[in-house]
Amino acid sequence: MYDIRADTSQNRLYLDITGRVDAEEMQEAADKTISEAEKLNSGFDIINDLSGFRPPSPEAAKPIKVAQGKLKEMGMSRTVRVVDDDTSQVVVNAFERRSKDVGYSGEQAESVDEAERMLDEEDASGF
Repeated sequence: MYDIRADTSQNRLYLDITGRVDAEEMQEAADKTISEAEKLNSGFDIINDLSGFRPPSPEAAKPIKVAQGKLKEMGMSRTVRVVDDDTSQVVVNAFERRSKDVGYSGEQAESVDEAERMLDEEDASGF
C-alpha cells in the first residue's frame, strides 16, 4: 500500500510505502510519485516514510530506481527517509544504493516530524 502526495505550500513530496508491494503496485506508486512531483517547483524535498515497508522483489524494485532518476532530473533537492527499528536494513541499503546510482544520497530520520524539522532547520548542501 502507498500514499503519495505533494505539498505545494512546503514544496515537498511525501511518500509513505507500507507492507510488501508487488511489481504492478510499485509501478503505480512510481508513476504517482512522478505525477505528484510535477506539481512542485525545482528544489523540492522528499520525505519518504519506509518504516512499514517490506523488501520488494527485484522486479518490484526496478521502478524505484527509475523514479529516483526522474526526481533528480526534475530538480529534487533533499530526501529524508523515515526508518525505525523495524525497518529492514535491506530496504534502507537498497534505497540508498539506487539513489547513489542516480546521483544523490538520502538522509535518515526516525519519524516524519523529525524529517520535517530536518528539512526546515538544516541546510545540508550536497544531499
